Amino acid sequence: MRHGQDKIADSVSSAIKRGSKLMIHAPTGMGKTAAVLYGALNETYGRSIKVVFLTAKHTHQNIVYDTLHRMNSSSAEIKFAGINGKRSMCLFENNVEPAVFTEFCKAVREQGMCNFYKNTFSKNREMKPAVIDALNEGVGDPLSVMAVSEKYELCPYEVSLLNAKKANVIIANYSHIFDPDIASSFISKAGIDPKKSVLIVDEAHNLPSKISEMNSFSISLRTLERSFSEAVASGYSDLARKVDSIISEMRQVSNEKTVDFTEVFDEKDLEAVESVIEQNEKGYNVPASFTLKKLISILSKADDSYIQYISSDKEHKKMNVFALDPSVYAKQTADSFGSAVFISGTFQPIDMFANLLGIRDAEKLVLGEKELMKNRLMINEIDVTSKFTVRSANYRLTAERIDELLEDFRHNMIVFFPSYNYMEEVHRLLRNKSNVIKEKPNLSREEKSSLLSELSLPGKSMFAVIGGNFSESIGIRNNIIRLVAIVGIPFEPPSVRLAATQDYYEKKSMNGFEYAQVLPSMIKTLQAAGRAIRSSRDKAVILLMDSRYSNTMIRKYLPEGVIEANGSPMKVISEKGFL
Repeated sequence: MRHGQDKIADSVSSAIKRGSKLMIHAPTGMGKTAAVLYGALNETYGRSIKVVFLTAKHTHQNIVYDTLHRMNSSSAEIKFAGINGKRSMCLFENNVEPAVFTEFCKAVREQGMCNFYKNTFSKNREMKPAVIDALNEGVGDPLSVMAVSEKYELCPYEVSLLNAKKANVIIANYSHIFDPDIASSFISKAGIDPKKSVLIVDEAHNLPSKISEMNSFSISLRTLERSFSEAVASGYSDLARKVDSIISEMRQVSNEKTVDFTEVFDEKDLEAVESVIEQNEKGYNVPASFTLKKLISILSKADDSYIQYISSDKEHKKMNVFALDPSVYAKQTADSFGSAVFISGTFQPIDMFANLLGIRDAEKLVLGEKELMKNRLMINEIDVTSKFTVRSANYRLTAERIDELLEDFRHNMIVFFPSYNYMEEVHRLLRNKSNVIKEKPNLSREEKSSLLSELSLPGKSMFAVIGGNFSESIGIRNNIIRLVAIVGIPFEPPSVRLAATQDYYEKKSMNGFEYAQVLPSMIKTLQAAGRAIRSSRDKAVILLMDSRYSNTMIRKYLPEGVIEANGSPMKVISEKGFL
C-alpha cells in the first residue's frame, strides 16, 4: 500500500461496521479509489451488502473499472455493473433534449415503438431468452453492455439494471441516487436495498453543486409558447391563461430579474397538463407540455431555499427555478443508506463541506500532503492579480511572467485563465507563442483528444480556461505536465443567483460570501492544479498568479508549504530543484 492507503481502508471498514458516515480528504496521487474499494469490499464481500459507487462523470468511472479488474485478476471474484445515464446508453435513434428524454423513453415504450425494449421484456416484464444469453457473456462496464446489447438488439440500460441485481458493486452517476426524478425507480430496478448497502461518493466536492442542479429547473420562452398553444388546442383555457402570464413577464426582461410564480399553478393544473400531454403525445412527438409539467411540479415545492428568476440574452429567454441549499436532500439520501463514504482530494476545510451536505454527524479523515509535497512545489506569485478593477493593467505583467516560464522552464505546462477574453489578451502580448496551443470553447471529444495529443509533444504548452474543457476530468499521464499556472481566482461573475445564494447562507448564520463565492472558486482552482499530479511519483510546480491567494480566507484552502514570490518565480523553481 502507498502511504495513507491503509488509514483510508481501515476507516472505511470501520464506518461500514458502525453504520456511520465518513468524509475523507486525501490528496491526488494517494490512490483513494483503490483504498476505499478495498476497505468497502473487505467488509462486505461474501455478504448480501451492495457497494454503490457514484461518480460525477462517465470518465471518472474508468479508474473504478480498472481497479476492480485488477482485484479480480489477483484472487477475487467481484461482480460489478456499470451504468451510465439512460439517454447516453440508448440505441433508439433520437435527438431528444436531455430534460425530456425520460418522458420520451416512457412514451415510445408504452406505444410499443422501441424494439430494443420489446426484445428485452415481455408484456408482463419477464426477461426474454436473449437477455439471459447477453448476461452470460460477462458484461460489466457500460461499453461491454452496449456491445452485447447491440449484438442481441436489447435495451442497454435495462440490461445494466438486470446485471446490477446480481452485482457486488454498482458503479453509477450521481443522478442515479441523488436526482429525485430518477433515484426511486433506479434503486428498485437495480435491486438496491439502501439500508443493506454502502454508498460511496467519489470526487464529492462536486456533490453540493450537482445536487443543486438536479433539484433545479429551466424552461425556455419558446417551450412555454408551445405549451400555451398545446393547452389552447386541447381546450384548457385556464391553464393557457396562467402560462401566458409567465410568457408576458418573460418578454419584458432584457437581462435578469427575480420573480415569484409559486402561486400561479395548483393541483388541478397538473391534472390538466397530463391531459394535454396525452392528447399531443403521438409517435416521435415530444409535447412541450412535458417540460411545463416539470415546471409546475418544481414550483409546487419551491420555498425560500429556491430562487426563481428570468434570464435573458441575445438568443434565449429562460424561466429558472434554482435550488440554493443541497443539504436537505444530501442528508436525507445519506441517512437512507446503511453507511456512506464521501471522498475527495479537495475537501478542505472539511467542516464547510460537512455543513454544505448537511452531514455534520459524519466522521472525518484528513490525510496531510507532507509526504506528497516533496514532489510538489506550490508558489504564490503575489505581485500580479486578475482583480477586475486593475485587470487591464496586469495583462502585460502577466504576459511577461508567462514568457519567462516559456523561455526558461524546460518542461511542458498548462496555464489556466479565468476567462477566454483574459486568455486572449495575455496571448496577444506574448513575445514567443510558437509552441503555445490554445483551448477553444465547446470542443468536440475528437478536438479535445487532438489537443491533448499535441500537448504531449516535447516543448508544448497549453493556454486553457478554468471551467472549460481541461481543468477537470482529464488525466495526463507519465508526468508530461510539470507546471500548472493558474492566473487569477475564478470567481463567478455577479448574477441574481449568486446574490441570492450569498444572502441565503447569511440568513443561515453562515459566511455567505465564503460559501457562495470563495469555496466554489477554490474548488475550481485546486482541481485545475491537480491536472499535473496523477500519481504519488509525479513531480510538478503549481504556480498561483494572484496576490489574493495570500488572503487569510483563501489561504486556508491551500496546503501547507506555499512559498510566496514577489517577482519572477523562476528563481524559486530553480533553487528547489524543479527546473
